[in-house]
Amino acid sequence: MSNLLRDLRDIVRIIEWDMLKLKRQTVFVAMRTTWFIVQVLVFARAISYIVSKIAGVDYYRFYILGVFVSLLYSTSVSRGYVIADEFDDGVVEYHLSLPVKRSVLAVGRVLGGAISAVLFIVPMYLFILWVVEGFENPVAVAISLVSALVFSMGAVGFVLMIVLSVKSTDATDILLGTIDALLMRLSSVFYPLPVIAYTGIAPYYYASLVNPLTHMADFLRTLFLPEYIVYTVSPWAMVTYLVALGFGLLYVAIEFYVRKIEAGGWR
Repeated sequence: MSNLLRDLRDIVRIIEWDMLKLKRQTVFVAMRTTWFIVQVLVFARAISYIVSKIAGVDYYRFYILGVFVSLLYSTSVSRGYVIADEFDDGVVEYHLSLPVKRSVLAVGRVLGGAISAVLFIVPMYLFILWVVEGFENPVAVAISLVSALVFSMGAVGFVLMIVLSVKSTDATDILLGTIDALLMRLSSVFYPLPVIAYTGIAPYYYASLVNPLTHMADFLRTLFLPEYIVYTVSPWAMVTYLVALGFGLLYVAIEFYVRKIEAGGWR
């Protein structure tokens, strides 16, 4: 019991450390906030106007929930990528010198990255909830925040696996950039699945269908905009997918961290 309490205390301290790091990254915060403002107040309005003229559909609320998911994903990836910089800066050596289990350190880093990512996007999410009138359903708000944390946990764990596998800052940059481009474009973040299916490009549709960003975006739309959804995937299937992905990647990330980290740096 005492060992469990000590491990929990260590995890909390690691989470606090990750959150303090985000607080000091003013440039990162400013860039992400500016991107959100431009997307929601300029680009989303413009694209919604075009769609409404062509299809007679209010696309704005659908689109900004997709903006939120893309912001959540990119922020979570950046929190995981911090670990790559730590290898170059020698911070990992310091962590390994601490009397903390490697598995506990891995759990703390993944949870710390996920929690700091969710806390960062909460103010922007509150604005989106106001636009979609989400505050009328507090249960849906709570469920959406929990799902955001699970999704972020999976994204941070995934990046941690890549960092430990590639062991190169430059190669990690290129690989994550490629994955980011593919996941964003092969998803329903900005385009409804029925529209993607209508293109008749089967690989595009099936890639979108299994994309975690699709499940996260459509699950939020199920909670707040049920009138927008043509259920290609059932809500329960989306929940099962997100939970399995989040906790599955957390487990694999722990295994990677314990087995692949070697005496600190990768040079």
